Amino acid sequence: MKPHDLMEKVEKAVRAAGRIIRDTRLDESHITVKGTANFATLVDFEVQSYLMQELAGIIPGSNVITEESEDNRFNLDSPTWVLDPVDGTTNLMYGCRMSAISIALYIGQKPELGIIFNPESDEMFTAEAGKGAFLNGRSISVSRNGRLQDSLIGFGTTPYDKTKSLQTFERVHSIFTACRDVRRSGSAALDIAYVACGRLDGFFELNLQPWDYDAGIIILKEAGGRITRFSGEEINVLKQGSVLASNGLIHEQLQNIIR
Repeated sequence: MKPHDLMEKVEKAVRAAGRIIRDTRLDESHITVKGTANFATLVDFEVQSYLMQELAGIIPGSNVITEESEDNRFNLDSPTWVLDPVDGTTNLMYGCRMSAISIALYIGQKPELGIIFNPESDEMFTAEAGKGAFLNGRSISVSRNGRLQDSLIGFGTTPYDKTKSLQTFERVHSIFTACRDVRRSGSAALDIAYVACGRLDGFFELNLQPWDYDAGIIILKEAGGRITRFSGEEINVLKQGSVLASNGLIHEQLQNIIR
């Protein structure tokens, strides 16, 4: 299958899955509590089920790593999709309109494409390896702001482990006093996409899972940005950990505060 045909098929599947998010009305009976501030809804499972079937049809025999699965195969030996059916589930529960479907594809253990789609705003961020990054088909790039003091920085709170909240908010305070302002959206995937298109200059979170950021890695790098662990190490796309994303120009300034 030609790369363009591949992206076209994935985009079509993601838009169809987005209608599930947009059209379903949730009530308490549709919500499953997985842990502290950690939820899954009927929508998460329906989107996941639909997309797993569609992705398997697009690349037969491919591996799918997804949030709402207990038997993920964490390797890239075969073509592998990394899927978050709803990034920002708590936002979805409250009608905050900041939730996204996030999909990354690795072929030959290398990134092939990434898609982050917010069906409520009808914004689809896409990237293919070596071809740049796009928002609804229009080319995007990171901001050219090189001064932290003039920057808008997003952050996540790692709400599933509140024992580490002080570590997060100490960093937020330090960065807030050094930058223009901070933002907390509740969707790491969208935050990284926002760095890619220049709506944010940077983003950080203490601990995220691969499905939270793998699509964002591809999109942000293709948009000219940089993404690492807090330490500056390259991110292992199959392991959870800290995430520091930026336009590249303020990366070291952020890193000096965060680490």
